[in-house]
Amino acid sequence: MTPGRDRLPLVALGAGVALALLLAFTLRLPQRLLALARPGHAAHQLDGRIAPGEYQFQWVDPASKLTFDWSIVGDRLIGAISTPDTGWVAVGFGGDGPLMFGADIVIGYVDARGAHVEDDYANTPVSHVADTAMGGRDDILGSAGVTTAAGTTIEFERPLAAHDSTDQPIKAGQTHVIAASAETKDFVAYHAGGRKAVALLDLFAGPPAAAAGGALLPDHLTDVQIMVSVWMAMLLIVGLHGVVAGWAEGSEAAEGASAERTGVAVALIAVFMVVELASLAIFAVAVARAAPVWLLGSSLAVGLLALAGIVVLYSRAFVRWEAIRTERDDGIPW
Repeated sequence: MTPGRDRLPLVALGAGVALALLLAFTLRLPQRLLALARPGHAAHQLDGRIAPGEYQFQWVDPASKLTFDWSIVGDRLIGAISTPDTGWVAVGFGGDGPLMFGADIVIGYVDARGAHVEDDYANTPVSHVADTAMGGRDDILGSAGVTTAAGTTIEFERPLAAHDSTDQPIKAGQTHVIAASAETKDFVAYHAGGRKAVALLDLFAGPPAAAAGGALLPDHLTDVQIMVSVWMAMLLIVGLHGVVAGWAEGSEAAEGASAERTGVAVALIAVFMVVELASLAIFAVAVARAAPVWLLGSSLAVGLLALAGIVVLYSRAFVRWEAIRTERDDGIPW
């Protein structure tokens, strides 16, 4: 092969491997494989992100879209409360009422300085204050949080036992759990129009987290992951095919008519590449702006057709004519 043609399969193979690694990280495959290698053991990392299989239990309120994930580890509760809001989010335990009176509350928000998490007590049915303001202590042993366009997640760790009058112990059996969030980054801001949810949960027994959390692959792929998957597959096919063909050939490319056909094929491949890049740009903009499905499908279809053309032309130019030349050199008449 010529140096340029010899590099093309290697470049395609390298790009395919790079996309495979990117896809693996977007699917969190390293964490999933680690969880499979260590079944029954979930390493908790207070980083504001909920890894697959990290928590034993999960409660989701469909109306408010508030989610509470938690595990009981030794004498501690490790939890994560998530909301689509980008302000504060809170979860409270216990309390005899009315409303939230007496609840032991973990509340937090994330701003430019990081996560701010506080141990509060509901001193009235509609308000709460920090434990430290009532003579108690802050029993949050560790915390972290992340806010993105998708919402806010606060992770925390607290003891099961109550250490003062502003605490509620976490015990087996039904516990009154409240959750709420708002768009305001302020511990004392009222959430009249915010999200609220209430449940009776056995914090030692469930409900269990979704079984798919420890699966190798998620239940669905995003549009971007599908696009990366297609590119990865095509580049790996082109790269492996070219490398194997070059290894099998082991000689210089033919000159004359074969070289001329190869030049035309390269020009057509360049045209298809322009079409492919334009289609991908249209698809990316359409995804970002939530364009109609027909535009997403059409741009992706054109891109896939261009990919098919690239593969066919590559096979014709760099594989088929090499095979014909080899057969002619072997004395097969044409």
